[in-house]
Amino acid sequence: MDVALAQAPSGVGANWLGTALAAAAAVLFAVGAVVQQEVAEGTASGGKLNLRRLLTRPAWLAGQAATVAGVALQVVALGLAPVSVVQPLLAAGLVVALAIRSIRDRSLPSGTDLLGAALTAGGLAVFLIAARPADVAGDGVPGPLAVIAATLLAVAAVALAGRAKEGARGALAAGLAAGIAMGIAAVLVSATLKTLSRGGVGQAVGSAALWGAAVAGIAAEFGSQQAFSRGALAWSLPALTVADPLAAVPAARILLGERLEPGHAAVWVPAAIVAAVGVVLLARSREGRRPPGDGRRPAAATSGRAR
Repeated sequence: MDVALAQAPSGVGANWLGTALAAAAAVLFAVGAVVQQEVAEGTASGGKLNLRRLLTRPAWLAGQAATVAGVALQVVALGLAPVSVVQPLLAAGLVVALAIRSIRDRSLPSGTDLLGAALTAGGLAVFLIAARPADVAGDGVPGPLAVIAATLLAVAAVALAGRAKEGARGALAAGLAAGIAMGIAAVLVSATLKTLSRGGVGQAVGSAALWGAAVAGIAAEFGSQQAFSRGALAWSLPALTVADPLAAVPAARILLGERLEPGHAAVWVPAAIVAAVGVVLLARSREGRRPPGDGRRPAAATSGRAR
């Protein structure tokens, strides 16, 4: 094992193509999130997602198309780079999402926006450089019981969040649940790709990881729509964005044997915290801000803000 640790390539430099694809996926996810949330917000009835109504909205369908394209790039990225590289990079999409929202609201970035962007980008950069994520358990694929347990955790998180009411707290709870499910789904997708590379299509199709990834992915999508429909993007998106890598990194360690550079924990742990703070600042700074005279209520008001 020591030899494997010493020889295993790690970090962004060793996974540059997967890193680039993950960054592109982050942009597509940002576009999809902004468009879907603008359409979905306020469509919940009695705390329940009105999916039939959303399916009649062309803008929502366009947002879904952007999300699907992002998922495709994410899957390819997971085949080229460790989960611990891909999932944290997706958090950078929040910078793009808030920039798009700023343009659509016709408002300039505030000092908090700029600070949040700097903390997010800087924290992620330091984390990826210092943590040097690597897959050192090349033959490690999770067993069926581990996959079932992870999948049930994803579904349970979304189901519990579904009991929350509309408003800020409901959006926050649903966003956290969706992020957890997304992180677990990404790890199971990575496990499926490992199986595919070693056993071929037949073994991959019959693997527990593939079906677990499908179930967790569906749960994550449902949870994200619940989050978008229950409140402002300022509540749902940061919760989802932070929870995704927080769930994916430890799940990848447990299920796939991925590791972070332990000797550099004094650097990458604070960097991860800084990035998370930046994510929250970015999203929260936009809540309730609209350009003067645009005729729309603030986001906090339209979402029936609970607190």
